[in-house]
Amino acid sequence: MRDLGAALQASAESTTGKTRRAGSKIFARWIAFARSLGCDATLSTVPRPEDKLCYMLVFALRFRQTGQTDNPVRAGAVDKALLAVGKGLTDLGVDDPRKPDPGSRHNHPLLSSFLKRLKDQDSPSTRTYPVNITIVQGLLEALDLRDPVWGELNSHIVDLIIVAFYWLLRPAEYLYSTDAEGRSQAFRLCDIHLTIDGAVYVGSAAPLNDANTIRRISHATLTFVDQKNAVRGEQVGHRANDNPFFCPVKALGRIARRLHLRNADPLTPIYFHYNAHGDHLRWYPVKPTFVTNALRHSATLLEPTTGISPALISARSLRPGGATALLCAGVDKD
Repeated sequence: MRDLGAALQASAESTTGKTRRAGSKIFARWIAFARSLGCDATLSTVPRPEDKLCYMLVFALRFRQTGQTDNPVRAGAVDKALLAVGKGLTDLGVDDPRKPDPGSRHNHPLLSSFLKRLKDQDSPSTRTYPVNITIVQGLLEALDLRDPVWGELNSHIVDLIIVAFYWLLRPAEYLYSTDAEGRSQAFRLCDIHLTIDGAVYVGSAAPLNDANTIRRISHATLTFVDQKNAVRGEQVGHRANDNPFFCPVKALGRIARRLHLRNADPLTPIYFHYNAHGDHLRWYPVKPTFVTNALRHSATLLEPTTGISPALISARSLRPGGATALLCAGVDKD
């Protein structure tokens, strides 16, 4: 029994609490849906698999129209809702109606076609809009990096943006998040490794007292401790480029240096910034709104050049922006 309990606990922890709660809410909606049609949630009174699939399709169509907040949702959200229903049914010991047979790994062809059609109908305008390198570089003009109170904070924001753009980061991986249960957590000072003059240093122990050291960093990596869709412990690195400022390696080095000079603990998230102005003298977390506002300031100044409305840009734009830059540079999609 002890081993069984440990196995069940491990299974439960394979997803975050937030994901489990969302799945439970969706399955509760499925129960209400089935009852409204005079059926048990397990569809035990529906004999044919094809008919059970029809119930799933109707539920999916209605969920498409209302989601969980009475707003239309994208095809991906519908697919996740059906997955939650299928898992809930298998947990009750009945077959998953999405599958053509109990042992199948794929959805029924009809359901797959339905989801594909929903995806084709999704408006591109509801996707996260990618930011481009022009807007990223425009941050130097848009933000005051010499302001006596907020200048260093602005510099930290710019460096976080550069790192996020080149490493294709999700906001929770480099900014403060209120979702403590999310799979993606912010990188810490100890997750940074810098190659300086051929030697590799962890961020908290790198010789960064001299600002000129930043120019001698040839390579930098971030360790994905337990990030979403990543191999646990995987390191992703960049080599330095020739740009004196807009370089992922130099930006990560500047972030590490700021934390290092303030005697930050190795476990300090990279989004923390210490404001040394006399009216503050404390650590501040950089939030997604800070990055969104910075990017929109730059986008506003550059809209006549880029044609990109500032309203389309947010902190989430950096990940697809970096990916788009790779595609435009001819990098293989994989």
